[in-house]
Amino acid sequence: VTLTSALSFFKSTPLLIGDYVLACFFYQASLVFYYALLPLAAEPGREGWASGLGVALGYLGVLFAVPIAHLTDIFLGRRFVFASAGILFLIFSLPLFIWVPERKVKNPSPASLGLFLEEWKEVFKTLHSLSRHSALLFFFLGSYFVSEALNTVIFWLVIYLTRVFHPPQITVVGIFLGLNFGAFLWGLLAGFLSDRWGAHKTLLTAAALLLITLMALALVKDLRTFTLLAFTGGAFGLAGVGTSARKRVVELAPPEAIGEYFGLYNLTTKISVMGSLVFSILADR
Repeated sequence: VTLTSALSFFKSTPLLIGDYVLACFFYQASLVFYYALLPLAAEPGREGWASGLGVALGYLGVLFAVPIAHLTDIFLGRRFVFASAGILFLIFSLPLFIWVPERKVKNPSPASLGLFLEEWKEVFKTLHSLSRHSALLFFFLGSYFVSEALNTVIFWLVIYLTRVFHPPQITVVGIFLGLNFGAFLWGLLAGFLSDRWGAHKTLLTAAALLLITLMALALVKDLRTFTLLAFTGGAFGLAGVGTSARKRVVELAPPEAIGEYFGLYNLTTKISVMGSLVFSILADR
């Protein structure tokens, strides 16, 4: 929150870039702790609904964030968009800080350099242990490849849309917001399905639907059909994968090491950059 808000006040380019990198790092690091609270925030058997609600509200937040950012840009200036984002992030995080309990740790260790180094050893032990937990190993491998597709779509969708169909900017914004609203609705459904139908089946369905939708989008020639596919199969793939994958981690990981395995899960979703790189190279040819 502090680093994001500070982006509004730096004028030096090196400081601005450095602050941005740190803000991104700590945001991504915070997601590990956020995900690890899932078993505490939800009753047993309701983790899918809680995960889906979190994903859905995240996409719904985009519908409000875009106009708020636009209004901030108009009345205060573009630089203060970052400060408003940091403040709003803090305000909407307060319910989590106040009402979601922390897991009680027996004999907690004080923070120290020795503890930091010891935890790094535990990380490598966890990685080594994956060879004995084939379900988790294949889950993380699958998560990496599905995240490749998701991250590529998130990064390139708007650029692809504008260069292939050449719609006016208001149409692009409308499709972007509509896609997020669709992901809001599908996130709720994916959470319900993860609890009732099973996280594993929901995850496979979302991934398969994402694959089919992306193949269809590559062949579509008119904007209306492209938009319809994006709002249905595309939006369900975006929301369904993240929703069901988090519950799947809860099901597969040992309860006492849930934070470690959510850390590995988050890592697989963030190092998946090859798809975007390959797309960018092919797009320039």
